[in-house]
Amino acid sequence: MISFEEVDGTGFIQLGINDKNSFSNESFLALKQTIQKAKDSNSKVIVLKSNSPGSFSLGLDLTTVSTMDMSKDLAPFLNLFYENLKALYTLPVPTIAEVSGHALGYGAMLALVCDYRFSTEDIRFGLPEVKIGIQVPSFIYALMGEAVGYDAAKRHVLLGDAFKAKEMPTLFEEIVSNEEDLKKKSKSLQTKLKKNSLSAMKDTKSGILNVQKNLLALIETDIKSTIQSIQSKDAQEGISASVQVRRPVFTS
Repeated sequence: MISFEEVDGTGFIQLGINDKNSFSNESFLALKQTIQKAKDSNSKVIVLKSNSPGSFSLGLDLTTVSTMDMSKDLAPFLNLFYENLKALYTLPVPTIAEVSGHALGYGAMLALVCDYRFSTEDIRFGLPEVKIGIQVPSFIYALMGEAVGYDAAKRHVLLGDAFKAKEMPTLFEEIVSNEEDLKKKSKSLQTKLKKNSLSAMKDTKSGILNVQKNLLALIETDIKSTIQSIQSKDAQEGISASVQVRRPVFTS
């Protein structure tokens, strides 16, 4: 279940899909509707958080992807994939990701499109797409590059290894020892943001997005290239291997 709740001017998008918060087409649709509720609300700040202990999100439900009719289902699926990232990134008010569990693949992407990120020190974060034969979107690489530096981001996306939060501290506002402290730190920032003028924050966020419009333009080419990437033989092998819990054997 993905839900939205507003409390004292803070809007909470809560991920509670399953124990891994892994996304299928249905959960993409639910996320789209929930982001729209957040956009339509009077919230001064939006917080993205998980209700699944230990998992912010471990990405896509690869079992679902492995059974898709690639000629019919893949394009609509990936359109939703990117539409949700863009919608969260372009929300008109500040956004905060409370990363209290592992964030891999799409989970890491959801955190990266938020304006602020808080994390517990025990989480693992990363974009392991190359390990299953799929490209990392250029839009996401650019966001990671802004946060940690492009050389560090390039090293990460080409290796695909998950890292502990403390290994890339500039990715997060703060890294704390436990979930209780994470909530306190996040709430402190929420309180500061809510003291600001809503109209001024919206205008400023609009200006920020205008400067970053070239990043958003990358999404159009990312959709096309990801469709091709997932249909490759290596991607099919990587997805099958992940579902079967074995190492993939790539041919290229």
